[in-house]
Amino acid sequence: MTDDNKPRYFNFAERQRQKARARQRDEERLERGEISPQELQEENMPFRKLRRDRVAIYRNKKTGEFVWMSFERKRGGRRRP
Repeated sequence: MTDDNKPRYFNFAERQRQKARARQRDEERLERGEISPQELQEENMPFRKLRRDRVAIYRNKKTGEFVWMSFERKRGGRRRP
């Protein structure tokens, strides 16, 4: 059995090194002006592609269709005093 056939396990030390390299790369990009702090934050957000206006909650057992819900704030409604 070669090393390629062995199961691979998560290596915490290697992950820490990867994250440190990524942070250093981000800092260098900011210093060079390649990206703004806001753009970098958006790029690093784990759920940046999540649509708050259309989220599937569950699948209808009878029809098989998804039941959708919106988490967007309603605009223009009454304000509480």
